[in-house]
Amino acid sequence: MSVVTAVGEALHWAVRDSLIRYVTDIARGTYSVDGGATEGEGGVIAFPLRAAHREGEDWRMSFQGSVRFLAHHGHLDILIKDPEVVVGPNGGVLATHTVDDPNELLAVVAIGAGDPTGSDASLVWHGLATQLAPSAVDLFGTVYPAGTEMAPIGIRIALDS
Repeated sequence: MSVVTAVGEALHWAVRDSLIRYVTDIARGTYSVDGGATEGEGGVIAFPLRAAHREGEDWRMSFQGSVRFLAHHGHLDILIKDPEVVVGPNGGVLATHTVDDPNELLAVVAIGAGDPTGSDASLVWHGLATQLAPSAVDLFGTVYPAGTEMAPIGIRIALDS
């Protein structure tokens, strides 16, 4: 395992392009970001990087912050908190900490294969395709079946080796 200290930068993800519109316009619910996450243009949430390290060809990264979608008087309650990402040339996964056990991770989406671009100082993954993982169907209130296309993710990390 090769360990690299990573500083700054973030995971950028809109979860599902239509989810914010659905929650706020149709279901008359709300969504909020917390814990250092910020909302950008088009509902893209930026989760600041906490740590990253390389394991062979894969990168393992942890991010901080959360986004919570609430609607239907609490019957729809989706929390993505402190996401963890593993990504490499053969794809990967984005997982979130569960509400019931903050030490437990739930796979949310499968990430399509993609190599980063960049230099010795930084790495960037652009528009990685994502699909809802079978384990996250209940998290999204069984509205989306496993394999549903979710919003692509982008990751930018600065390296201090």
